[in-house]
Amino acid sequence: MTLDDIRKLIENDSETKDLVLDNNELLTVYRYLNERNNIKDGYQAFLKTDPYIELVYLPTKEKIELDNRAKFKHHLMMFDSDIYLQDATLENFRVSNGEREKTYNLAKEFLDNYSSTNYVKGLFIYGKYGTGKTYMLSAIANELASRGINVLMVFMPDLVRNIKAGISEGNMEEKINQLKQADILMLDDIGGENMTAWFRDEILLPIIQYRLSAKLPMFFSSNLKMEELVDALAISKHNELDYVKSVRLIQRIRDLTTYIALNEDQYKK
Repeated sequence: MTLDDIRKLIENDSETKDLVLDNNELLTVYRYLNERNNIKDGYQAFLKTDPYIELVYLPTKEKIELDNRAKFKHHLMMFDSDIYLQDATLENFRVSNGEREKTYNLAKEFLDNYSSTNYVKGLFIYGKYGTGKTYMLSAIANELASRGINVLMVFMPDLVRNIKAGISEGNMEEKINQLKQADILMLDDIGGENMTAWFRDEILLPIIQYRLSAKLPMFFSSNLKMEELVDALAISKHNELDYVKSVRLIQRIRDLTTYIALNEDQYKK
């Protein structure tokens, strides 16, 4: 094919007909026309025209979402968390009563309004086993991860063990900083862990305080109501100072989240 033939081809294409090209640029645009509909390894050809003609290969939307989800799963592995439900979606969350509808609406409101420059409170989801707390957190995490937002979702009993292991592995501070600085942090089943005063006061409280000060959203799920969680986090039930420390921690959780209950009996109906 001659240069004249290539020029006519380009001039007859709706996307490239208005370009003013020299001979070298003709070949670049011709190559683009041949490759623009081909996707290879998740990348597709695009033509840049400013400040000069250039053929570039950019990841597709599907490739970006896949990579973002892989990054999210990598974060889960770092904290030994396997509670994440990768197929969970907000649309498939069962809305069968007023409480579940409220939970759905609050989750959707968060997803619709949150951005790196717009802080929105997270959720504290209370409910007994099987009411869908982890499913809802996973659905929210899935959507956020697909947008490239750095989400950490960790199972509290796993987190306690993982942080303790980090002492001997020499990476405890690195893990704590990741928990502090993630765009979104989700703690699943708080109150279900083997809590110690050391973990509560030296690990959990500084993480929550940092995120509160930095306006970084958190989500929690628990089998315990907040007032029950106060007792669970007060390690010594007869030590007034210990109880005060637990209350202060819960107050920070209240400041970070909107409380919502999922009632097991209504769910079963």
